[in-house]
Amino acid sequence: MAMLASRAGVEAVPAEALGWKGDAVEAECFAFLAVRVLRGLPISFPSTTGVPQPMCGGRLAG
Repeated sequence: MAMLASRAGVEAVPAEALGWKGDAVEAECFAFLAVRVLRGLPISFPSTTGVPQPMCGGRLAG
């Protein structure tokens, strides 16, 4: 946490301090992205990742 705060130049706080379940944040994020992929919605944007246009990502495999 100290390294994150130092490198980002911001105060780093644990997820739990915000009322989030720290152990679940990553799983919830991937579930959110999976639903966007299922609906054909973009998951990457020029303003956040530098892609040329909003892009869908991933492929479902069974």
